[in-house]
Amino acid sequence: MVAIVAKKRNGDFGSAGSRRLIRQGLLPGEIYGNGENVHIVLNAHDFGLQLRRLPIGGECVVDVDGVAYMCVFQDLQENIMTDTLLHADFLLKSSK
Repeated sequence: MVAIVAKKRNGDFGSAGSRRLIRQGLLPGEIYGNGENVHIVLNAHDFGLQLRRLPIGGECVVDVDGVAYMCVFQDLQENIMTDTLLHADFLLKSSK
């Protein structure tokens, strides 16, 4: 099972905030499901390396500031012209 480390995203939402994060080498994402949405920020380089072992629909554990979420990797948005990751979505199965 793939383990992913993330931080909770506090403020600076929207497209302008996402572009600022991407320029810093970070990847905005979201864990959704069961009435709970958690906005997260991942290290884009480290997550890109994890993609080799994590297919769409694959199960993973996302550790957000010490809280582990069992998730299914749902979607990845990327800019194929610049080879840049833009956004990742995870579907919540359970939290610990």
